[in-house]
Amino acid sequence: MRLGGIFIFRKNTKVILRSLLTNPILIIGYWIFCYELASLCKYGRINNNIYFLLLCIVFLISIIAFTTIRMMKDREYDSKKSNAWRYISIITIMVITLFYGVEIYKSATNYGGKLAWTIERLKNERSVKFEHNNIYEDGVEGIFEDINKKYTLPKKLYMASDFKLTFNSDGTITSFDTFVYGENVDGKEESCLITYDKNKSQKITFWLNGYANADYDGDKLVEPLIKTVNAIPIQQVVSKWNESKYGLVYFGKRNWGYNTEGIININEEGKEHHLEIATSEIIGYTVSIFVPGREKEVVPARYNLIGDPSWSQSNNTSNHNSSKEEQQEVTNNKEQFFLSKEVGYQLNLTDKALGSSFYSLSKTKDGAETWEVINEDPFNGGIGSVSGITFINDKLGFIGAISPSGTNGEMYRTNDGGISFEKVNYIPQEVTLESGQSISPFDSPGMPYEKDGVLNMLVGQGSDGDYNGNSSALYQSKDNGETWEYVKEVKK
Repeated sequence: MRLGGIFIFRKNTKVILRSLLTNPILIIGYWIFCYELASLCKYGRINNNIYFLLLCIVFLISIIAFTTIRMMKDREYDSKKSNAWRYISIITIMVITLFYGVEIYKSATNYGGKLAWTIERLKNERSVKFEHNNIYEDGVEGIFEDINKKYTLPKKLYMASDFKLTFNSDGTITSFDTFVYGENVDGKEESCLITYDKNKSQKITFWLNGYANADYDGDKLVEPLIKTVNAIPIQQVVSKWNESKYGLVYFGKRNWGYNTEGIININEEGKEHHLEIATSEIIGYTVSIFVPGREKEVVPARYNLIGDPSWSQSNNTSNHNSSKEEQQEVTNNKEQFFLSKEVGYQLNLTDKALGSSFYSLSKTKDGAETWEVINEDPFNGGIGSVSGITFINDKLGFIGAISPSGTNGEMYRTNDGGISFEKVNYIPQEVTLESGQSISPFDSPGMPYEKDGVLNMLVGQGSDGDYNGNSSALYQSKDNGETWEYVKEVKK
């Protein structure tokens, strides 16, 4: 009797399931549900899609309940359907599931949709209460102390972007952001995108494991920032300006040339020495205190910590006659480029959101004394990070971007001195593997450079490159970068 009951139960379950799978109304409801679910995964818009999803779920449960009750009353209901319709129904459900399953998978990978960003946030976003929030009392060291309570940062940190901070007249820090990286105790690279906005949250938000394009450039060390801020009498400095809001910025080591305006040497005990005349170039890890929006009226206080000769120095030999290339070797980096001693361009981080960074482009005509924003959005939207900036002349220039994943990049070109930019297009070079598979590994363009009247550009493979020893593709342009032609593969 017991075995017979089990057999009848399994038979009834099978019949009910088969009837459900061949119910056209259920199939339509399932299709709408899959469509709304895939749309939610790709675009988000939870306030719009969630109601449709709930309605679909209620509808599907109702159909299942109705069909089950009907089958219990009319056991011949399922036998009335033809075998052809059964096969068509099953195939239709499989096609719907496969199609929208692929769409949902795309939304969850390679930043293809809102779901990928949500997964990324769950994996890598952290927050910690900001307790050391007074710059007069805690400096900037308190920021890293608070983060270390929840996540242990590498001891030796480098900046992948600049450090920018604002604070009120009472010393309360109102915002800051930076992107740091370094090697942990196991020798593995770790990165941390740090941001805080008092108007949005009382917590420091930080993202782990972002692509930092790490080159371990000693000019971008974080330690000089911490020690210099500890030595500066910040409250005393800003009190003479009598403003409600102030800013602090640190770009790492900078070359000020012979410009002494605002330059102050300071030792760890806080003893200051204001420079009036420079007998050699001024080079140092500079921390600048300023009044936001009034940099032209109120000269920023630019502090260089004296002590370690590699942190703040003046070249002993006269460099008045040094070449432009030698000067640029010190001043230029992936976010800043000087076309001459006076004229320079700089990409400024303006915002960060969900792994994307937004930049503006500034220009100086007086050797970095003053900067003017000439393009509010040169990349025409958010990017992962900056890969470089260069200008061939006062009109023709290029800026590079790296995707949030770090696996590929893009290049943008200006022909009007930075007022506008357009994306550089080039035909990806395909290579054939031993297996016969064709791939296009070269997807991260480097900064173009001029040689013998021709522009050259090396296109690398990004952070995931492993083809042929991570080689690059050489492209050349004879029309100032409008079109590019593949020349050859170049090995490192």
